[in-house]
Amino acid sequence: MVSRKHIFDYTLFALLVVLMGLFSVHTLTSIYQDIGRHITVGQLIWESGNIPSTNLFSFTAPDFLFVNHHWLGGVLLYLGDRFIGLAGLIVFKALLLSGAFALALAASWRNRLSIPAMIIGLASIFTIAERTDVRPEIFSFLFLAWFLFVLYRYPRSKLLWTLPFVQLVWVNTHIYFFMGPLLWLAFLIGVMANQRNWKFEMSNWRESRVTNYYVPITLLLILATLTNPSGWHGALYPLTMWSNYGYSIVENQSLFFLRAFGYPMMTSIALGFTILLTLASFIINRRHLRKNVDSLVLFVSTTIFALLMLRNFPLLAFVAIPITLRNLSQSPLRFDSKSVRMGMHVILILIGISIVTNQIYDQAGIGGRRFGLVVPEGFQEPVDFFRSAGLRGPLFNNFDVGSFLIWKLPEEKVFIDGRPEAYPADFIQNTYIKMQEDPSVWARESERYNLNTIFWSYQDITPWSQAFMKRITKDPQWVAVYMDKGIIILVRDTPANSSIIAKYRLK
Repeated sequence: MVSRKHIFDYTLFALLVVLMGLFSVHTLTSIYQDIGRHITVGQLIWESGNIPSTNLFSFTAPDFLFVNHHWLGGVLLYLGDRFIGLAGLIVFKALLLSGAFALALAASWRNRLSIPAMIIGLASIFTIAERTDVRPEIFSFLFLAWFLFVLYRYPRSKLLWTLPFVQLVWVNTHIYFFMGPLLWLAFLIGVMANQRNWKFEMSNWRESRVTNYYVPITLLLILATLTNPSGWHGALYPLTMWSNYGYSIVENQSLFFLRAFGYPMMTSIALGFTILLTLASFIINRRHLRKNVDSLVLFVSTTIFALLMLRNFPLLAFVAIPITLRNLSQSPLRFDSKSVRMGMHVILILIGISIVTNQIYDQAGIGGRRFGLVVPEGFQEPVDFFRSAGLRGPLFNNFDVGSFLIWKLPEEKVFIDGRPEAYPADFIQNTYIKMQEDPSVWARESERYNLNTIFWSYQDITPWSQAFMKRITKDPQWVAVYMDKGIIILVRDTPANSSIIAKYRLK
């Protein structure tokens, strides 16, 4: 018979998972970013059976080779959009993230640890909160959580054999696939650190767990990682992609850099709290540090990743949960307070209410998000105007709108889109950016590409975009014909565009 105390513990587990789900049901903000491009690429792969390795959507770098490291993620998003729609993808994403969080929580869950589980779980949820949009990385969270669940909950079971198969899907779905080998390497380091009779075990070749499990699984993981369209180059891509990355995007910036631009305090505090809680668990359990060498490797690695880049916050958040709970389960501390459990239930329910009523987004300064299946139109209105007005390219667009144009204006090739890795770094630095900064470069390159229309998100806060907008709106060769709260469209003042200019010129 399940005791009342255990019921409270299981309810606390369920409330944490539900809270993760509630945080994931919000406005589809990725519609302004790259989901459209993922869907378009996924459709292309699904219908043609070919995985593109060159930039098919741009007239500026059509033959540039790049590693398509998340092609399967795009296919899955395309199929999701096709069968359940964008609103359905929000629900699917929320279920997937809730499942991933539940696996990470269950990896080291003990009923007697429900109080610290609530604390580290809540800190992790708030750390993950900024990365809960519909993107291929959501699949990485599920795969990461499965690795954690198997290695922390069932490290000696046959579930270990599922890891290479998960890795095979992971390496073709999202660039975080490198976390699979990292988790396995940390696990092996932990095994070696705690294997007193390592040489003896190695000598017993037939009966050794090393040879029966670890060696073949290691080989299968390596083989799975190499099984991607780009082979060994794709397997090493997380290490090499930065050699051709000519544009700094927000998700690749550090927290220290973004704080100067008003990055939400809530997520910053949650990250710091998660790090401190996990570090405290090691200190509390310092006598058993040798047993947790694998956890220490993961904690140090993911902390460095998170401090280097915003996009890596969830890696630390997911890993911190089982690490902290395993440390505390081995410590002499005991956590047993009925009143505290009751209070935690109330806190979680109140946080859930604040999410549903949007109070938490308003208070935390997370703009553009509202609870629910909210699918904005994105830049659809200016795209509709482009067509109805009879505008045509070649287009000069900025980084922020390229992916949407690939999706919703496929008849026009883009100048650039939201993939720095799909364009030569030299082109981004010395053509795209210089065209905005230097009038002479603009004059030369606009003639070279025979640019006819400018489709621009003027909310782009980069200094070169701001300088370009101030200059181009005063240039008599270019006439503004459309403007809304985010997009401005200008056409070149030529005889071919005279009728469009006469009809739509902005006063």
